[in-house]
Amino acid sequence: MDTWIIYVIAPIAVALVSWILGKNSRRIDETSKIVTLLQDEIGRLTVKVEKLETKLETKEDALERKSIIIQEAFRCRISSMKCPVLLKQAEYNHDAPLVESTTATTQPQA
Repeated sequence: MDTWIIYVIAPIAVALVSWILGKNSRRIDETSKIVTLLQDEIGRLTVKVEKLETKLETKEDALERKSIIIQEAFRCRISSMKCPVLLKQAEYNHDAPLVESTTATTQPQA
């Protein structure tokens, strides 16, 4: 009886256990690959979020400046045609496209 267990049952048990562990090993490998892919995607999305946050901060700063200009222009007791705040803003708006186009032409392109 001991011989039958050693030569028949034991190899079947070992084969069965190996087969089950092999399946689990494949599942672990597949799960590991999925986790790696998700980590890469999270990294890419984090970079995108950081870029968008930078853009948002820039837009918020511009909005704050415009809000201050509007508040100061509203307080101005002179007509809007002579208001120094609005005149300065118009001057800045007129010069801004020139400054942007000049820097764009002088910067080397990649």
